[in-house]
Amino acid sequence: MFKFYSFKTGIRFRRFCHRAYAAFCSLHREVTIGRVAAYMTDLEMLKHGKSIAVAALCGLFCVPAAADDGSSGTSDSVRLTDQQLSLQEVLVVSQKAEVHSEAYRLITQVSRAEIEALPIQTVADILQYLPGIDVRSRGASGAQADVSMRGGTFDQVLILLNGVSLNDFHTGHYALNIPITPSMIERIEVLQGTSAHLQGAFSGAINIITKHAEKGKEPMAKEVTLKLTAGMNGLVNPEVAASIAKEDVQVNVSADYNRAEGYYAPRPSEKESAACRNSDVQQANIYVQTRWHGLDVQAGAQWKDAGLGMGYGFGSQDQFDATRSAFASAGYVHRIGAWKIDAQAVYRANYDRYEWHRGQRLYGNFHFAQTASAAVAAHYATRIGTTSVGVNVRNENIHSTNLGDTINPEGQVPNVADFPLSDVRVLDLVKGGNRFHTNYYAEQTFYYASLSASIGINGTYNTQFGHHLGGGANIGYTFDKAGTLYANANRSLRMPTFTDLYYNAGNQLGNRNLKPEEAWLLSLGYKSNFRLRSADAAPAGTLSVAADWYYRWGKNIIDWVYVAEDTKRPYHAANQQHVNATGVEMSVAYRLNEWLRCVSVDYAYTYLDLDLKESGSRYLDYLSHKLAIHVEHGIYKGLGASWTVRFQKRDGQYNNADGIVENYTPIWLLDGSIYWQNEFIRVSVDCINMTNTRYYDYGGILQPGAWAKVSIQATL
Repeated sequence: MFKFYSFKTGIRFRRFCHRAYAAFCSLHREVTIGRVAAYMTDLEMLKHGKSIAVAALCGLFCVPAAADDGSSGTSDSVRLTDQQLSLQEVLVVSQKAEVHSEAYRLITQVSRAEIEALPIQTVADILQYLPGIDVRSRGASGAQADVSMRGGTFDQVLILLNGVSLNDFHTGHYALNIPITPSMIERIEVLQGTSAHLQGAFSGAINIITKHAEKGKEPMAKEVTLKLTAGMNGLVNPEVAASIAKEDVQVNVSADYNRAEGYYAPRPSEKESAACRNSDVQQANIYVQTRWHGLDVQAGAQWKDAGLGMGYGFGSQDQFDATRSAFASAGYVHRIGAWKIDAQAVYRANYDRYEWHRGQRLYGNFHFAQTASAAVAAHYATRIGTTSVGVNVRNENIHSTNLGDTINPEGQVPNVADFPLSDVRVLDLVKGGNRFHTNYYAEQTFYYASLSASIGINGTYNTQFGHHLGGGANIGYTFDKAGTLYANANRSLRMPTFTDLYYNAGNQLGNRNLKPEEAWLLSLGYKSNFRLRSADAAPAGTLSVAADWYYRWGKNIIDWVYVAEDTKRPYHAANQQHVNATGVEMSVAYRLNEWLRCVSVDYAYTYLDLDLKESGSRYLDYLSHKLAIHVEHGIYKGLGASWTVRFQKRDGQYNNADGIVENYTPIWLLDGSIYWQNEFIRVSVDCINMTNTRYYDYGGILQPGAWAKVSIQATL
């Protein structure tokens, strides 16, 4: 189902004569030509002279997925000498994952076409189908979803939109407050593990990439998508997305509204029934993006109200959460000869109001968090590789009723009941917190024939936690036709969130003496794409294979532990001594033609080695096994279908609605979509949890049963 990126060897031209391929000299940029192996380029330059330029230019228009099958080229390679390779500096590489500069690790992607075949409504819905990702929800239609990877927590995953971090330093619960409709997504890339470049990717990173309008012969290219979805439980979801390109300017605009009533338990007890009725959600998103040459400006806003049922405890079945999120960013990339300079500025704000009893003014949390950051990086290409240096500064500020160190000037905590629920003045009267980060890195990459490697160092200075150093090394070897082997070792660091440090409400108490989380990650892996052929040399489809083993040594891992002596706030934030994780992730995907579009099997296994100095750990609750089997096939002409069977086994226990401790039980889930489409119209009938399985993601929060919907999409 999903594609796997391997890093590609760059071919560097340094001197040009009066030949057709001398046109590359004027480009001063990376040129995407699909996958061109070094041995193939050497041979063709010797054999065909001028024709190599024609072949390379034609490659600019190749579909990367088709070109990246590892079968191009020939085996009788002839190496050029150093003198023959001495050409003027222009780097020609294949398409690479945007989430990381060089993929010496497992990076998976789900494309726009694959997203359309899934029965999804939100970004969280998409992520639950990806290998190695654990998505746990407190409701439906993206009410509040947490994403984790490799036995980590929801605070340890970096969420990016076009390379811009949208993480919330207040809490990871709001990391998926992304103001974008799935109709605007071109692809999603998932990096398993950490990197020197990606601050905050403690256990992994997810990068969401928006559409690029395709310019044709017309002076202006336009694609407008209108979509309406309706279904059970009062589901209504209209969407509109438009991509416009004229000359060097591209504009993306999208907006959507998503609402659903509360769902009902398949066999509800009295308490579960009340909680499921309070699982309604209303959400609206708006997003605008402009690209011009190297400039990329984007902005978005999200409005969401969600009933959480018993989301954070069993003393109330009518909990409620309202969030308002907005962000804006500007990035610029400029190239001067062998230099590439990129800069970025980002602002993000998130307001949330949580209520223990919906509609009541007491027992609520109010928070307003703001993040402002700026970054600049420089990359210099030489004959041996690329040297990269970068620095990022970030300021984090929060006003809250129960988070932070600063008390209001009057020195008193006001009564929240004295203010209307929509009145944000309460945030200016209680507490506040501010901290400043400086992150920097330096990295050197090396290329020699089919061997690539990198070594780097990074550092973080935080006004609250001081200075920390890290680094990593990566190496990979690409066989001519047999794929890529890689190994990497990297250190990761995560600062405590403001919730970890200061939360003081309900049954939880933060810890101002927490230390940052630290980990070393070692991984070994293999990945490849093969183009299969039958006995008569006819095409027989493509086969993608990937496997990755990892081990993570975790130190000072932040946990919430049970302290029986504290009868008012029994759950305390604490640093655990060691939480080590090991696991294996494997994926196999086969694609043949329009009748058998994809058959894939993805499996992830995780085991945590816990050395806990405190009991009652949330780390006893993690996804140990995840298996996904996906089939997409044609039926007749434009008629097709996709089916996904998922198996999940979660280790740990939870309290049910009656307060009784139970073990998580393994579950099987079946989701399906039947669709008809032509060039302009797509109609689909989708259903999640077709077997009406009764299951829990978080302790005692019953998940939706069978839920059917119909979608109509028009592309103009």
